Amino acid sequence: MADTLTARIPPRVEQKLAEYCVQHGVTRTDAVVRALDDYLDRQSGDSDAYAMAADLIPKRGVAKLQSAAVRKLARDAFRGSRAR
Repeated sequence: MADTLTARIPPRVEQKLAEYCVQHGVTRTDAVVRALDDYLDRQSGDSDAYAMAADLIPKRGVAKLQSAAVRKLARDAFRGSRAR
């Protein structure tokens, strides 16, 4: 079971959160957890493979992905990320 966190957010942030949730079809909890997880990964510099590729995964899915396009997107996303 996950822990519960209660936080007060300013009205302007609440409005932005509500708009985001409607546009992306996610719950407030999902949006806040994703945002916090992303923020903490970026601050610590510890991104896992999923976090680095999450923006390549379609939000609502697609009928079929073109494998060549997926490989190109992955190459472009990870290009320059390895120390040489």
